[in-house]
Amino acid sequence: MIWPLGATEVATRARVAGSAARGRAATVDGHPGVISWNEDGTPRSLLAFTVTEGLITEITAVVDPAELALMDLPDPV
Repeated sequence: MIWPLGATEVATRARVAGSAARGRAATVDGHPGVISWNEDGTPRSLLAFTVTEGLITEITAVVDPAELALMDLPDPV
């Protein structure tokens, strides 16, 4: 399910999630993105950003552990 969120809410959630996980920049299907992992090394979330004329116009988030497990993700650093 997709919920539309405002920029402030997205930034707040990302900051909170970032405090509990390790993350790094990544390229996701040709788009800039971020992958984060839990302390135990399991993937926590994947965010992919659509950028139009220098602005983020869409964010796609994958947070379902089963879906993340099917993806070919790099190992956490």
